[in-house]
Amino acid sequence: MLAAATILGSGGFVPTGRRETSSLLLRGADGPDGGDASPVVIDAGTGLRRLVTDRARWLGDARRLDVLLSHFHIDHVCGLAYLTELTGDGLEVAIHGPGAALYDTPTAEILSRMFFSPPLMPVTLDQLGVRVAELAPGELSVGGLAVRARRQDKHPNPTLGFRVGDELVWCTDTEADPGTADFARGARVLGHDAWGPPVAPGHTAPEEAGALARDAGVEHLVCIHVPPRADEDDLRARAATAHPHVTVATDELDLLAL
Repeated sequence: MLAAATILGSGGFVPTGRRETSSLLLRGADGPDGGDASPVVIDAGTGLRRLVTDRARWLGDARRLDVLLSHFHIDHVCGLAYLTELTGDGLEVAIHGPGAALYDTPTAEILSRMFFSPPLMPVTLDQLGVRVAELAPGELSVGGLAVRARRQDKHPNPTLGFRVGDELVWCTDTEADPGTADFARGARVLGHDAWGPPVAPGHTAPEEAGALARDAGVEHLVCIHVPPRADEDDLRARAATAHPHVTVATDELDLLAL
């Protein structure tokens, strides 16, 4: 069961003073033995820096952190470089990426090319003690949470959308996809890409996000991956033409409190 869902980064591509780029922190309920469920992060944009700058608040005394990547565009993975500040003192970190499933290339190889090899970084993932696992569409159990991943092909490079029980669906970096309504049906909150106007290729216009939320029958739509120069009132109004309960995401938004 989902006990916490907090947006660490609500913006798309360019971080601003108001919004870091994409990252969502999840935590399951305490286990039956009284132990805390370990935190799970979806995407590692600049919002991941909050785990470094305010570690006690967001991680507490957690001994493990799992990072699920929807894809490898830079605004969703640049925060992985910050892991150098989190490892080495007993925190076990695992990165789960869709390299093999979506791009026929192992995730570890992609990350090595992007960051974790000289001259870009002085250390490798092995040297940091970070485990890399493959992530594919389907069901997985991570951090005490049952998560379902769905392939999204309406982006310049395919991405994954995520569902956590009936509480939350998270679909970033995709054009409007009728399959999303089926994936999100019956969930309480849908966090969905809402970019524009003008809408960018591979992304969803806010009114389209509203229509998907309506068709899925979710209680609440949260517009995520917000453009850096967004007119929030206009974005909200456009989405609200199709769904009555719309929130434009901001950093540190508690999704379970909506």
